[in-house]
Amino acid sequence: MGEMNLLGKLSSPLRLETQHTRERYHGSDPPKVALIQPDSPHLLVPNSFPGLGLLYVSAHLKNHGYNPSFFDFTAKGNEIYSGKKVDGFDIYAFSSQITQFRDSTKMMKQLKERNPDAYFVIGGPFISRSPEYALKEGWDIAGQGEGEDSLLQVVNSFPKIKRGSTVAARDFVDPNIFPDWESINPLDYIYQLEGKRCINIMTKRGNCPYHCTFCALQEVGVSKLRSRTLENVLQEVEFLRERYGFGSLAIYDDEILIDKKRDEQFFTALKKLDMPYRAMTRANLADERYIKMLKETGCAEVCIGLESADPFIHEIVVEKGTTVQHHTDFLKNARKYGLRVKTFLILGLPGESLDSVNNTKKWLRENRPENFDTSIFTPYPGSLIYKMKENYEIEWDQEQLEEIWFSGEAQYDNCAVKTPHLSSKDIVEIQKEIQGEFGRGKGGTTDYWGPCA
Repeated sequence: MGEMNLLGKLSSPLRLETQHTRERYHGSDPPKVALIQPDSPHLLVPNSFPGLGLLYVSAHLKNHGYNPSFFDFTAKGNEIYSGKKVDGFDIYAFSSQITQFRDSTKMMKQLKERNPDAYFVIGGPFISRSPEYALKEGWDIAGQGEGEDSLLQVVNSFPKIKRGSTVAARDFVDPNIFPDWESINPLDYIYQLEGKRCINIMTKRGNCPYHCTFCALQEVGVSKLRSRTLENVLQEVEFLRERYGFGSLAIYDDEILIDKKRDEQFFTALKKLDMPYRAMTRANLADERYIKMLKETGCAEVCIGLESADPFIHEIVVEKGTTVQHHTDFLKNARKYGLRVKTFLILGLPGESLDSVNNTKKWLRENRPENFDTSIFTPYPGSLIYKMKENYEIEWDQEQLEEIWFSGEAQYDNCAVKTPHLSSKDIVEIQKEIQGEFGRGKGGTTDYWGPCA
């Protein structure tokens, strides 16, 4: 399909309707549903971008005849509003990252005191893998897999569904559904790219097809990777531009350029719309030709996950499927065309030693990516390293690890892991050394990122 054809369809109005058959609750009245997006106080800028997951859930429920209310606590704090604005619902559904779980549970218990007959449901990547944590804390339902389908099952079954149970998604959701943008105020989110107000979108959904050993792949309800149509994505882009004035995009796909032809068409269309963008990919997915294409179509920054520049850790321990040389070549080509690169690094992976750290420092000195993040390795449920700890050169204290999970301290100055060569304290000090040598401050502000005026 040609670029002009894609752009020619942008005048279609944004609609939540999909091809699904609309379903109505067959009781006397449909249940009243509250969707709760908790705050992320562990983040330096919690209102950088909205969480898309619950916006998709809201759209899916509306497509099936329900009318949920959406409560967005992002950057507002997680205290229940004094006016009891969130009281009186039959079902309270939370979407929670692992770092939000503790605060979400506190909110749930406050609400349950005032609404004892309501059902309290929680979903998200952590709960999909570890529903026992939610049920132990008193949640009524733990949703697993794609939240749109698991919550729809709960709402359709109300009030007969059993408390203290898990509900797993049974169907893959239509990837062409739009997030329910009108349920929140997108202008509450403040980030910009290339001097333009920036918003996040996804052009695909489903699990990343790669299998890095540190990655917490979803064990229950694993969904195949599937792409939205380009017409569908571009309709959303124009809606966000025309309705709210967004002029740039953060593309939240795990990796771009898995389908090179499709993505090149998409980025070419963004260029015609004068929409700069930021995206993530793998170093082996973009040779010089595609790096040139990214720059020419308006990519302001591309992110790649080096993790470690030690060949053994990168290629054997992490099983990245790339080499350190891939990343060196990527950065060399990007610099040739003036494409800004951000590199993600992880310190404290199994087998980490002073030698492996020095290999990473040497790579940074020689290649100097325009931006980088150093995080401390935190094993999460679902990852191969977490499940098969005995096969790796790594140890951790489970109680301390869980404290880091639920507080979000993995990003800043806390470490639960140690290797035969480095203590937890050593790893924290190495992170500070790297940040100090390369002028990388806490939070890593860049020229491209910052609040809109």
